[in-house]
Amino acid sequence: MKTKLFIGLFLTVILLTAFTVISDKSTAIADQKEGLYIFLLSKPTTEYEYLGSVKKVLAWSGKPEEMLNSMIKKVKKEYPKADGIVFTNIDMDKADAIQFKEK
Repeated sequence: MKTKLFIGLFLTVILLTAFTVISDKSTAIADQKEGLYIFLLSKPTTEYEYLGSVKKVLAWSGKPEEMLNSMIKKVKKEYPKADGIVFTNIDMDKADAIQFKEK
């Protein structure tokens, strides 16, 4: 009897936890560009290590795509082990290079 009660409680907790994770409206799938995950005004939910920051380089047109491409090149050059880029503001003038922690 106790075993059935324990199993029932365990399953209930698992289901409630899974439902909470599934129903989280802030969960998303990040896009990748040139092998790096791009996070704009967001952060990954997976644990990561901060590698360093890069600042904006001059962009001729100032278009977001050109700015993104130049930041990707800079991160890949300065932090070759980076898995992603986190942009903390919409201006994309500074980005953090990150590497996901192994589990």
